[in-house]
Amino acid sequence: MNFVSLSFLLFLFVAAVCYYVMPKITRPFWMLACSYTFYLYDPENAPFVALLLGMTAATYLLGLLIQICPVKPVRIAAVAAAVLGCSGVLGWGLYLHTAIKPTALAGLMVPLGSSYFTFAALGYIIDVYRGKTRAERNPLYYALFVSFFPCIVTGPIERAGNLLPQFKRKVTFDYNRVSGGMFRILWGCFKKLVIADTIGGIVGTVFGKPAQYSGPILLIACLLFTYQLYCDFSAASDIAIGAAAVFGIEVMENFTRPLAASSYTELWRRWHISLSSWFRDYLYFPLGGSRNGKLRAHVNQVIVFSVSGLWHGLTPGYLIWGLLNGVFLAVGKETSAVRGRIAARNPLYRLSVLKSVIQAVVVYLLFTATLVFFRAASLSDAAVIYGGLWQGWDVVFSQSSRFLSSLAAVGWKDAVPWIILGGAFGVELLEFWRIPVNQLIRRIPFFVRWPLYYSLIILIGFYGQFGSSGFIYQQY
Repeated sequence: MNFVSLSFLLFLFVAAVCYYVMPKITRPFWMLACSYTFYLYDPENAPFVALLLGMTAATYLLGLLIQICPVKPVRIAAVAAAVLGCSGVLGWGLYLHTAIKPTALAGLMVPLGSSYFTFAALGYIIDVYRGKTRAERNPLYYALFVSFFPCIVTGPIERAGNLLPQFKRKVTFDYNRVSGGMFRILWGCFKKLVIADTIGGIVGTVFGKPAQYSGPILLIACLLFTYQLYCDFSAASDIAIGAAAVFGIEVMENFTRPLAASSYTELWRRWHISLSSWFRDYLYFPLGGSRNGKLRAHVNQVIVFSVSGLWHGLTPGYLIWGLLNGVFLAVGKETSAVRGRIAARNPLYRLSVLKSVIQAVVVYLLFTATLVFFRAASLSDAAVIYGGLWQGWDVVFSQSSRFLSSLAAVGWKDAVPWIILGGAFGVELLEFWRIPVNQLIRRIPFFVRWPLYYSLIILIGFYGQFGSSGFIYQQY
């Protein structure tokens, strides 16, 4: 079921109304039924329900075994079995993803959401083994944790220690919380349908045949893709967080204005937080983290980001994207002291605002450079883009009308520039405060709040690219 559809809004309305009118004891059953209904709504997911059920049952039993068994080798074997089983599911999904090569514009033929519910289950097993959380004895609550519908398709990747206790507490209807959650959903729909998908039309045209375009057009497409990816992915998280809030469930924030980061390390502290923190806790730290010196810490970081790249797909482009991000992080940390001394003597940095802007632009450009490999259809296309970036710049100055015609040809025309630039300004303005928008909106006076509601609805109605694509990260 697509988050940005009338069917999802109707589903959410019915699910929420029934949830609040039924007795507390029946709510977990209802939420589990809703979660499986959500997953089964798309017929292509039906063959994979057995996979979801099997993983749920296996990790539930393994968690109990780890909790109650006093024999350490048996507990280690149970963890190993969970790791091998979950890795097998992930590997199978990655193989299908690579073999079939799904796109955001096509029907997905891979186990939808497998990466997210697999990581949630595996994190649970490891946390039980480490003693960070107790094994859940009630299979109903555990099944709901693995399949909770707001998070099952695009995350955030939740932890058992956060979700399981919330499923067991009594939740009463709270207008501010529910209305805030609904606004978060509206905000996500705006970012996805109006901004991300509008940008996606331009990006898809240019990246589809990069050899046909000159440097200025290629650069614009690359820069736009970075913002498209942010709006697309953060919109999915917005809707997931908003939907969970409707039921009184708090899930973790997944993005905190990462594209405004002033360092590469800060970017990755704010981008896809649930996945980054998962890799940190369950891969980086077990590899040794930073306990064995700087060199080993940098190597571990590159390994983690390489694995993160391969999590997106078993292709060279994703691997290079991950490697580059790991290297950029390592170089940034290693040179931070030197750059700090240089910055202290930089006259431009005497104005803190200007310093932040310059640093954010540099980080944005570096991140964009890695995303060429993420978005390009092949390494040869990526090479064409990088080679083409240096060509055709004379047209911008000597034949400006020709350049503007080229922009119009790829979709930068009519209302599109205003939609993208105005939408980006609105996103940065509302998210500037670093307060979750579902909470921020309740602090805004009603005479500003309600016009904002109607404005977003009107913009979605007039400029939303309905039916053009699913979320980019549904395929991972």
